[in-house]
Amino acid sequence: KVWLNNASSLRYPVAFVGPDRTVELTGEGYFEIAKDATHPFKVRVQHNADVSEITVLGTSFNIMAYSDESVEQATLVDGAIRFTAGSNTATLKPHQQSILEANGELKTKSAVDIDEITAWKNGYFHFNHTPLEATMRQLARWYDVDVEYRGNIPHQEYGGKIDRNITLPDILRGLASDQVHFKLEGRKLIVTP
Repeated sequence: KVWLNNASSLRYPVAFVGPDRTVELTGEGYFEIAKDATHPFKVRVQHNADVSEITVLGTSFNIMAYSDESVEQATLVDGAIRFTAGSNTATLKPHQQSILEANGELKTKSAVDIDEITAWKNGYFHFNHTPLEATMRQLARWYDVDVEYRGNIPHQEYGGKIDRNITLPDILRGLASDQVHFKLEGRKLIVTP
């Protein structure tokens, strides 16, 4: 099973033939893959100029690789996956995350918050000290708007869980503060101090 987040796509053949089952992801997807040692499942990801591959060994995991994000992340919920980018490889255990930096460095982070990573799949935005810019990228993808920053915007972080069925104007009212204001003009979301 595969769930795709907004602004995401998955390419796959009409039928899997050969020694493996390979798909190509852009954006973000959550996967639940049945184990089949004779036909490993592979996800190829093109993130900016980098190409990476996740080999699945029967598992549930999330991949986030939007082109407007500075890093690519693979987060393991359960089972096992192997993340390969260039000559770098990391084998993940449950609740670990591999992060492919823009410079090609591959890092592994332990004890990640799975609920936060998979909130989109369950119908929520989950912010945990999330910077304004990252928050706006998520809203822009979900509500299909372009974000424009005007003026010197102070550093702002957000926390909390918001249902994705709430309208954008209602969310913006909740996120606005004395330091940050929002204005919608058609499909353009303007952020000002």
